[in-house]
Amino acid sequence: MRKMKLNNGTKKGTFFIMIIVCCAAALLVNLQSVKANSTVLDEDVNQASTGAELNHALVSLIDLGKETTVSDSPLRLVLKWQGESSNYADLSAEVAKLSTSLGLNVPSGTEEDGHMTYRTEAVKPYESRLSLFWSELSEGNSYVIVTLEAADLQNEASFQAAAREVSMILEQNKIKVEWNVSLQGSAQEQGAPEKVLAQTESLMHDRFEAVTGGESYKDISTVSRTYSIPNLNRSVMSGNQSVSAQIAVHHEDQKGTNRVTIGFPLITIEY
Repeated sequence: MRKMKLNNGTKKGTFFIMIIVCCAAALLVNLQSVKANSTVLDEDVNQASTGAELNHALVSLIDLGKETTVSDSPLRLVLKWQGESSNYADLSAEVAKLSTSLGLNVPSGTEEDGHMTYRTEAVKPYESRLSLFWSELSEGNSYVIVTLEAADLQNEASFQAAAREVSMILEQNKIKVEWNVSLQGSAQEQGAPEKVLAQTESLMHDRFEAVTGGESYKDISTVSRTYSIPNLNRSVMSGNQSVSAQIAVHHEDQKGTNRVTIGFPLITIEY
């Protein structure tokens, strides 16, 4: 009887150990699944956050541009994504993949200064031009610029939808980019460029909180200034200053008018 007891106890102990091992294995699988899902969720949140950030900037910039430019005058909008593509095996295949995803013709590469370079562009149905510039920096590493431009913005919703689509495609192609956007038009104020700058600054103060002026530039026909705007949530460092926006006003002598350009976080087109 004692021997039988011992055997039963041993069997019971073995049974409980098996249960513990199975539970531990299941817990490990669940933890790995949670971790994987958490990583995907973090990526989705980051992508959504970047998309919301860009959309907020676009809406704010377009509204600000309308307020400071002549009504019904051409409103130029240029949105750029710039960044790197790396760790790929086949350069031409990578370029073809991105071009096709963007709805562009696959370009033929040309050698420029010892680097393979690709360019392609197309006019899109939403009355904008989309272009891709790809330059190989080293083997398996390239610099990429994608530009979405409207010479005269007519359909804001379509432009914003196109911007979201491009952002998503770049994310899917694992290209790490930063964006910047510039708007340009004929200023309402046709006095000295300084007056146009002051008017645009005032409108920007009305729209955003805690706008702080930064570096300034001035010559015979042009004035420019940078600004820090915390609630734009997108900035670059210029010296010791965090720059979120830039305004430039240029007086066109031949036309006798002022051209105003606004950039978030900086102007990247000629002003």
